[in-house]
Amino acid sequence: MDFEVLPGPPLAELARTAMDRACAAVVIYAGSRSLPVATVPARASRTGQPILLPRHGSALDRRLAVSPARVSVTVPADAPFAALRLIGITRPAERHEAGPAGLGQDPSRAGPAAYPVTVQSLEFTGAIPAPVALPQYEAAAPDPLRHCAAEVLGHLEHCHMAELVSCVRAHGIAAAECAMPRKLDRFGLEFLVFTPSGLAAVRLAFPAGPVTTIEEIPVSIRAVLTCRCGGQAQPQHHRVG
Repeated sequence: MDFEVLPGPPLAELARTAMDRACAAVVIYAGSRSLPVATVPARASRTGQPILLPRHGSALDRRLAVSPARVSVTVPADAPFAALRLIGITRPAERHEAGPAGLGQDPSRAGPAAYPVTVQSLEFTGAIPAPVALPQYEAAAPDPLRHCAAEVLGHLEHCHMAELVSCVRAHGIAAAECAMPRKLDRFGLEFLVFTPSGLAAVRLAFPAGPVTTIEEIPVSIRAVLTCRCGGQAQPQHHRVG
């Protein structure tokens, strides 16, 4: 099934979510071939800008502290993409002291500097790259269920596989043998369904439309997403579909 026809978050929202979840980034400094590729801690600003946190005294830290620099910042992304790559310009930032201020402060104890990146362009990479429009990225927000998605998906896979298969069969794939939950977002759930004829990506939308919190999901579905059954058999009203 073609990913592009599945109802779900637009590319800009997927990009904001990928950047928001990132705790590290692969950084390539465009100004010098002598500066190696670096993997550094990173986080996203409230507006989606990458903020690089290189180790104090590292080659990247020393170079970024001098002047603005053009960099490529790459963070992981969900399938069908491999990663999200952002191109932009850094700016030097003030370094915060790691210890109490005062005379005799050891310079080696200075905390890491934060280097915000002003994004100029971005794209998803993979077998079929997908550019993301910068104005749409700046206007988007990360998915509101991003912080609980991994836990919920793991719970569904390990404790509710039979219910998932029954749900997918009830929604038109009668030959489904296995249904692996792989995405949860404000629009619904997406599964990778195994059938005798191959694989299919299947998305089931929440009945009331996109949600802003997990509490807005209808209780018949939310009961399965949020239960802590530990693998015990569930009552019939806990069906996902």
